[in-house]
Amino acid sequence: MTRRWRRILIGTVAAVVIVFYISPLIWLVLASFKNRVDLFTPTPTLFFSPTLDNYVQAFVSKGFTRNLVNSLVVSLFASAIALVVGVPSAYSLTRRSGRLLGAYLLGLLAARLLPAMVLVLPLFILATKLGISGTYVAVVAAHLTFAIPFTVWMMRGFFMGVPKSLDEAARIDGCGEFQAFFKIVLPLTKNGLVATAIFLVINSWNEFLFGLILTSRATATMPVALPTLLTPIGTFWGQIAAVATVTVVPVAIFAFVVQKHIVAGMTGGALAGE
Repeated sequence: MTRRWRRILIGTVAAVVIVFYISPLIWLVLASFKNRVDLFTPTPTLFFSPTLDNYVQAFVSKGFTRNLVNSLVVSLFASAIALVVGVPSAYSLTRRSGRLLGAYLLGLLAARLLPAMVLVLPLFILATKLGISGTYVAVVAAHLTFAIPFTVWMMRGFFMGVPKSLDEAARIDGCGEFQAFFKIVLPLTKNGLVATAIFLVINSWNEFLFGLILTSRATATMPVALPTLLTPIGTFWGQIAAVATVTVVPVAIFAFVVQKHIVAGMTGGALAGE
């Protein structure tokens, strides 16, 4: 097989795989613009009269705009706090040594791998006793149980790739430990920092169980509010498609736009860990 035909074959297979994976997303977006007649036609069609009724009903009449804001608040605050706490922690773990370091890292890994179902009941009881159940504070704190360990493990690999000699050279030049970290080390791991932040936002945005148990009607996030469209009098499939589109598509577009940073960050971390 010549190189030209090999490229054509690879391109064809890649196109088929891409269409296969994005076809559900395309169907979801199209369904969000269909009325009930077009949505339930026996033969699905790509040509129809689009309408914004599903979006108006969901985000204006039923108040899903509030849930969208809740998801933004929770995901951004949880990600920001995880970065503020986890990044310096990861740096310190690469610049310190001790007998308990391995046990500490193992504890972080165990916390990251622990199922949310195990944590949600104790967190609910604690939040109830503290009087914060149903607030942003409760659900953000719950998200930190997986966000901080994830941040530490991700960033530790990148910081291990930065030679300690750079820290020592910075101190010789008069920098303190914090200055060396912020001015020398952190800029060298910016791709890892961006990749970690992206994954934190996506994981927090899509989280369901903690939001289901720890939020109230006023603070419910999009994944939690979506099932309310399944009612005893019927299922509002068009509105479900509209809400799901607003939930999924921005994240997909965001990931596509920043994919360069994700790839650079993940490969950088892999090389750093070697």
